[in-house]
Amino acid sequence: MFSSNQHKVKTLNSNLNIFEKFLPEIEKYYLSLGLDKPTSEDLSQDVFLKMVENYSELQESKKNIRSLMYEVARNIRNDHFRKLYKIPKLQSLESVENILDDQSRVDITVLKNTEVEEVQNKIQQLAPMKQKILELKYKHEFSYEEIAEIMNIELGTVKSQIFRAKEELKNLFIEK
Repeated sequence: MFSSNQHKVKTLNSNLNIFEKFLPEIEKYYLSLGLDKPTSEDLSQDVFLKMVENYSELQESKKNIRSLMYEVARNIRNDHFRKLYKIPKLQSLESVENILDDQSRVDITVLKNTEVEEVQNKIQQLAPMKQKILELKYKHEFSYEEIAEIMNIELGTVKSQIFRAKEELKNLFIEK
């Protein structure tokens, strides 16, 4: 039993080294998204902690560690932006007036939200694989190569699926 625990500790230590090895890459990923250095470092550390916390689940996964780290990094980035741009609850009439002072900004936001909702509804009509590839490409701004690695598919497949998805979306909007 003791040797089993020693084996688990050695395995954990080797995976911690792998996680640490990819941290600079994850930090560069965040920097490439336009985040500043301190935020990129903080989010990279969050990725490391999440990977360590979920170590036992990672062992069961069939995906490679690098792809999993990018998935975790993407989710942490999304959480970061959700928190950053969270609309505060209205506390008083005065706060409502402050928000509505710039009516044109509110109108533009409503229009953009309506357009985004319409596009999302059309995207949901696509096959799940095409939905995921479009999400990775346009929502999360991954390169074709990164998408191929994350989804564990060929680069050519990514390119052709994006092309076909765009064509299908174009036809869905024409049919409107």
